[in-house]
Amino acid sequence: MNPRAKPVAVIVGAVFGCSTIAGFAQTNLIVNGSFEAGPTGAKKFTGWDAIGPADNNSNYGVASSGSAPHIAEQGTNYAYFHGHPTDSSQDCLGQTIHLTVGKEYTISYYLATDGPSAESGAAMWVALGTSFGIDYSQDVALPSFLPDSASALPYQLFTTNITATISDVILSFHGISASSSILLDNVSVTLAIPPTPQLNLSFNSTNGLVFTWTSTNSTFLLQSNASLNPTGWVTLTNESVANGMTNQIVLPAPSGNGFYRLVAQ
Repeated sequence: MNPRAKPVAVIVGAVFGCSTIAGFAQTNLIVNGSFEAGPTGAKKFTGWDAIGPADNNSNYGVASSGSAPHIAEQGTNYAYFHGHPTDSSQDCLGQTIHLTVGKEYTISYYLATDGPSAESGAAMWVALGTSFGIDYSQDVALPSFLPDSASALPYQLFTTNITATISDVILSFHGISASSSILLDNVSVTLAIPPTPQLNLSFNSTNGLVFTWTSTNSTFLLQSNASLNPTGWVTLTNESVANGMTNQIVLPAPSGNGFYRLVAQ
């Protein structure tokens, strides 16, 4: 049973509705986004295919948690970035991912520092596109991290939703920090969970069942079952018809109990 389903139950002589909404696991498109695959060490980024320091003072890799503030956001490993801003060095890390054009994705990552960053020029720029953060006519800038603090900053979650316009892109991180390291952990790219529209039921002049729901950018399918058991749900082959801002499917009334729900495709 898809836990995001919104069922509408139909019983002879009466109609009532109920809904159940729950989260479910999403597939992370990033390989080793938590850096737990190891090994630790300078430039030891298992699963990350774009590694490109810009100049002589680049200094980055994967470390294992010690004592605070040198810790992972979750687990034991994290990435650190310590490129020096005086010679424009950047620690550059990226990974190529495959997206489905037109689909919406949620991108998230955690950033912190392991020491003071006040007036040091520390920064972490994040980009998504085809140029590895070199050309912003090809890449999209995601939320950046500009720490400026006299002490270490705990992990902060950065998240944004994007709609894919190209299939193969690089998610990249570009860090500089003179006085302390910028820490990165738990990088994630998943399909965004679209809100499930309310499924409405009415009757037409021949007592047929008219199901309607608000049109969205996502595709939803109508399923039926003879009961509310978790198993036995069947996806109907009837295609929905656009009617203004809604989608509509008309079905004959069942001879017995009928239960219906919307699920995301």
